[in-house]
Amino acid sequence: MSDCQALLCSPVLRARQTAEVLNRALPIGAIEQDCDLCELHLGAADGLSWEVYRTTYGAFNLLTTPNRPFAPGAESWVEFAQRVRAILERLARRFAGQTVVAVTHAGFIVASILALFDIPRPGTSARLDPGYTSLTEWRVAQATWQLVRFNDIAHLTGGDV
Repeated sequence: MSDCQALLCSPVLRARQTAEVLNRALPIGAIEQDCDLCELHLGAADGLSWEVYRTTYGAFNLLTTPNRPFAPGAESWVEFAQRVRAILERLARRFAGQTVVAVTHAGFIVASILALFDIPRPGTSARLDPGYTSLTEWRVAQATWQLVRFNDIAHLTGGDV
């Protein structure tokens, strides 16, 4: 990653803290925060336990109602996937041919895979479950995306990254 030109992160505390650790190892200046790198925006449900959420907003089935916002002021799954796709495209244009590190969240990673492989919605019999601090690497050239690695934890286990 010595050729990294930019370090981006979600403004969520845990992402900012991870970016600060990376910033000490990368030859980059400022960390750029971008809310489009955030997890699904939960609106009024932000910070609620699942029990309180279900009591307040009822059962939620993402598979049958992907256009339903998670709560008042929240995104729907479809809106989230569109946001993820849009920021990936925006970053690809802005940093064409460059290496960029973006610190984000598991839901964002899952949405990136579904969006870039044009999988219409979650709910197939397969499951994507990125681990904490795992690495996912995308490459894009001439508007073609390639998933280089997913859920790589070699940096945590002493293996080669």
